[in-house]
Amino acid sequence: MSYAEVNQIVCKYCNSPDIVKYGKYEDEQYYWCKSCKRKFTTKDTLAGMKTPINEIASALNGYYGGEPIDAIQNRLRQDFHDDLTEPGIYKWIIRFTAEAVRREQGFIPKVGDVWIADETVIHVGGRNLWFWDIIDADSRYLLASHLSEKRTVKDAQILIEKAIERAGKPPRTIITDRLRAYVDGISLASLGMSEHIQSKPFTDVNSTNMIERFHGILKQRTNAIHQFRDINTARLLTEGWLIHYNFFKDNESLNNESPVKHMGVASPFTNWADIVRGFERKNEVPPEPYMPEVKTTSVTYWDKSKADNRVAGLKYKVKKGLYKPRKRSRSTRSSLRQG
Repeated sequence: MSYAEVNQIVCKYCNSPDIVKYGKYEDEQYYWCKSCKRKFTTKDTLAGMKTPINEIASALNGYYGGEPIDAIQNRLRQDFHDDLTEPGIYKWIIRFTAEAVRREQGFIPKVGDVWIADETVIHVGGRNLWFWDIIDADSRYLLASHLSEKRTVKDAQILIEKAIERAGKPPRTIITDRLRAYVDGISLASLGMSEHIQSKPFTDVNSTNMIERFHGILKQRTNAIHQFRDINTARLLTEGWLIHYNFFKDNESLNNESPVKHMGVASPFTNWADIVRGFERKNEVPPEPYMPEVKTTSVTYWDKSKADNRVAGLKYKVKKGLYKPRKRSRSTRSSLRQG
């Protein structure tokens, strides 16, 4: 009888019970699978990863809750005694956010007939972009978002069409601010007889106050986390934050329930740990390299390889008699003398 049959341990890669003990490392017992020839531990980890699932989920919760990556790193060190790098944590965020977006596809929310749309500015890669979103007034569910460089009719149309596709139906009423692009955008989205109310925040009864408050939360999160580095990263991480908002974040106006829980519909996941646990590498989106936020200036840095090539070219001209003397910098004259 094998060790696995006695202790009911199976290989986490191939589910084979034909395993043996493979020694310990830092008080952690390792096992060897005779079927797939791989070693593993009994920790709740993904295949090929050393970090436990609950630790990765904690990092994702912290990130979308507004913690900077260096603060997440310090907290994981204190709570789990695990010394991780900031680039490693960032790769988790990109990898499992992409997994959450993939698994959310096909989810149809149970929303009402009154939607509210608005737009705000967010900082992306040193420039300002417009972030559009549309929310259901009843469930507070964020139906769609869109990033653009300008506020055009086409952008308003894209936002509304994405919301209709997600909800599986058009709304009865759409409330927006007084941006002219919404008027034509709604018409181009073929909403038929949908009522369009143009309002102002904090003034009218049918106002955009609800979504203005959401934008305040969004800006707090993006400022606390980091400034987005490019538009593709901004789109992915904004979608991740919307998933966090819709599925996991408690809303005071919904009796401290998330919008999806308040709907009472079946959810594809209940927390970030579910998303991490269901991850499959065949669906993985390659993570973008971690680039810490650095303020750039117009300083020109010395490139030794280019300087060496330039000096070598001058030496060749002198040797062939092709060199025409002219005023050189002190560093160039010094390099020529050294040669």
